Amino acid sequence: MSLGLGILACLVVVVLRSAGYLQFLELGSYDAYLRVRERHTVPEPRVVLVQIVEGDIQRIQQWPPSDDRLADLLEAILNYHPRVIGVDLYRDFAVPPGTQRLNALLANNPSIFCIEKFGDAAGGGRVLGPPALRGTERIGFSDVTVDSDGVVRRGLLFLDDGQNFSLSLPLRLALTYLARDGVSPQAGEPNPEYLRLGPTTFVPFEGNDGGYVGADAAGYQYLLDYRGGVKPFTTYTMSDVLDGHVDPALIRDAIVITGVNSVSVKDEFLTPYDRFASAGQTTSGIAVHAYEISQLLRAALKGDAPIQVLGDRFENLWVLLWGVLAAILGQFARSGLRFSLFAVGGLAALVAVTFFAFIQGWWLPVAPPGLAWLTASGVVAAYLSNYEKTEKKLLMDLFSKNVSPAVADELWKHRDSFMQGGRLEAQTLPITVLFSDLANFTPVAERLTPTELLNWLNEYMETMASLVTQYGGVVDNYIGDAIKADFGVPVPRTTEAEIRQDAVNAVSCALAMRGQLEQLNEFWSAQGSPQVRIRVGIATGSVVAGCLGSTQRIKYTTIGDVVNTAARLESFGKEAPGSSPDTQCEVLLSDRTAECLGDRFELESVGVASLKGKSEGVMVYRLLGEKQPAAGKIATPVVVANR
Repeated sequence: MSLGLGILACLVVVVLRSAGYLQFLELGSYDAYLRVRERHTVPEPRVVLVQIVEGDIQRIQQWPPSDDRLADLLEAILNYHPRVIGVDLYRDFAVPPGTQRLNALLANNPSIFCIEKFGDAAGGGRVLGPPALRGTERIGFSDVTVDSDGVVRRGLLFLDDGQNFSLSLPLRLALTYLARDGVSPQAGEPNPEYLRLGPTTFVPFEGNDGGYVGADAAGYQYLLDYRGGVKPFTTYTMSDVLDGHVDPALIRDAIVITGVNSVSVKDEFLTPYDRFASAGQTTSGIAVHAYEISQLLRAALKGDAPIQVLGDRFENLWVLLWGVLAAILGQFARSGLRFSLFAVGGLAALVAVTFFAFIQGWWLPVAPPGLAWLTASGVVAAYLSNYEKTEKKLLMDLFSKNVSPAVADELWKHRDSFMQGGRLEAQTLPITVLFSDLANFTPVAERLTPTELLNWLNEYMETMASLVTQYGGVVDNYIGDAIKADFGVPVPRTTEAEIRQDAVNAVSCALAMRGQLEQLNEFWSAQGSPQVRIRVGIATGSVVAGCLGSTQRIKYTTIGDVVNTAARLESFGKEAPGSSPDTQCEVLLSDRTAECLGDRFELESVGVASLKGKSEGVMVYRLLGEKQPAAGKIATPVVVANR
């Protein structure tokens, strides 16, 4: 049942995940893992940024910069001999003066690449590249894929709307840089339709990859890994370059990207680094392109593959695995403290496993299995708690009024040994049965009114039943003025010592009844109430113990030959040889009970008796007293618990 509930909880989580309700948690875990993995900055020397900042705009006193100003900047950069330059500024129309000069510079320097905006599938928002480069392969699109929460987590390699096909600026720059190292685009392995750079094949992103649900997978996308940490790129301003305040060695043979990074001109995005940073922190567009270029170079030259994901089927199995584990293991975490430790420990293990996988290049679901873990364990805990409450209520309804608190606790602690399926399981137990009955009840009943009789009888029953409880017994039944008590139920006794102790407890209880009856008779005599005698029969042996009755009324009881023997011994007390009418409490024992007592009590042999309903005679003993009572009192009972 617990496993079924756990699986059901997992299926609910899978449905929620498939509907996209957990995507924000999944993307958040991706950002958190990436940020922790890249907590140390590792410089990327192959990419240099030249930013046009607010101070540069104030210096040139215009935006966008004129063609002349842009030509000045590009010529200054060219003087440092970079391998390739990317211009992340739209230049679809002239910004005089200096237009002819800029066009000539672009046309005559094959290492300079500019941008266009590809726009949407319908052609809306399209911005063309510079006129001087149209028709060449030195224009790349600058479009960026932004998730619903505003964070850029995916890079673009190609876009194709059926009429236009274009490569991204980062891919253009990376391919130009890699060409000198002999690396060019190749057919993927094992799928030749995929792009391969060096040893790395880029598997196209699908809309449900990783934590995504129904994401826009247009074009050829891949997951960005943002290696290098925060700000791994050497960065200069436009003024630094124009004034010569740069280190030529850092620019030589590098990829230089120039673009704007100013508060007055918005070209900024959120990255996983910005999500957990101070409010308002963003990353410039040229820096996002730089991260893409760095990843492409590492993939081609070092074999660093993009982050991989499992398919939907395996991701759902991953979620199911954690839920099933929670359902199975959660059955052993029943207390509040254990459940808390279990829940927290499971989540910690999940985070450790998934983070290790992330370091190895795999993005495994975190939030869904975590939710499945908590949900499954919580449902199982709630079910078990309710189940245990039902069991405990049943157990306490049967025993709580008839046993001591210590015995009740032992019953609950060891319930698994005698409870199955929410009810007590029938079992064969070695016990000692005690029957007591009033010897002259009828004359007493005739002297009292009904109310007086019940009050008098309840006082007697309350006193004797409390003694049974005190000595570790269970009051099985009240039969008129008779009491049936069992010593050794319902927790099974497994050793001979425990069986003997039950017999000792029963006999000690009988002696306590004798002493208590003497006090009651003195009290009743002083009040003018009738006095009584009681007979007690005690037998030890195996019985069948379990619940009898209907679903509306059920009780725990014992049946068997030993029960009959104890009842017959009580009745035999009327005619047993040596019985005295002056004895207030006659106690007769079976031979098996006598054997269990050792030499602790004084016994008198009555002889072999033919008891009613017994085909063979039974050796009977009379209880005289305890040989060495402590300080004149009945010895303290020992309640035997299950070992």
